[in-house]
Amino acid sequence: MTEKYDFYCEEALSDKTDIDKIFESDNVLAFHHTRPSYPTHIVIISKKHILDLPSLLDEDLIILNEILKVARDISRTLDKDQGLKLINNIGKFQDTPHIHFHLVGGEKLER
Repeated sequence: MTEKYDFYCEEALSDKTDIDKIFESDNVLAFHHTRPSYPTHIVIISKKHILDLPSLLDEDLIILNEILKVARDISRTLDKDQGLKLINNIGKFQDTPHIHFHLVGGEKLER
């Protein structure tokens, strides 16, 4: 199996790629997706490299809690009438091997 590229560690967190940041703290970064699949598409990541949700250690739950708080706070600023989803992918559905959540709104865009 080919190793997946960790865009978040290699690009977003290292400032190699220009991203439109919404929120940043010591533990969490939220930004507009660089290739959105929805009219509203925000990515919320842990700054600490954690592979995925099942790999999360008990001591990392504080990071997960902050991610959920950020998702909550951002969702309060969005148009809820469009419909919102908070998505976390694992395994074959996870394109980037780094824990992250997609806060999306509206109907999926056709590509």
